[in-house]
Amino acid sequence: MKKNKYLILTILWMIFIFVMSQTPGNDSSKQSNFIVDIIIYILPITRDTLSFIVRKCAHMTEYAILAFLIYKTIVHIEKSLVKSFIFTFLYACTDEFHQLFIAGRAGQFRDVCIDSTGALIMILIIYIINKRKDKKIGS
Repeated sequence: MKKNKYLILTILWMIFIFVMSQTPGNDSSKQSNFIVDIIIYILPITRDTLSFIVRKCAHMTEYAILAFLIYKTIVHIEKSLVKSFIFTFLYACTDEFHQLFIAGRAGQFRDVCIDSTGALIMILIIYIINKRKDKKIGS
């Protein structure tokens, strides 16, 4: 049952990413600007730079979560960390391809790299946690 739970969560998260990518460019910018408007008064940074950072951090976070969910879904499979990263990378590629067909959006390999960086960070966190657990069990 636990495997099914993570599979369902993974599919739902992939749908969420797809829906967010379906959002036209102007609407997507408005979503980011809500956060930017809050932070802009705290940090001495230009609005455009902050908007870029917020949007790219959102990308990284989305794909870090996806990598985690995929890993939990396939944890019982050999080399699950590597396979989770590869699957997340491939989904990022399809997401950027999808964005080529959305008004005001552009599919960019740079975004695939940013998405994959978020996934890689999550995979490294999981790897470190697993190594620490193994050390405790082996002690």
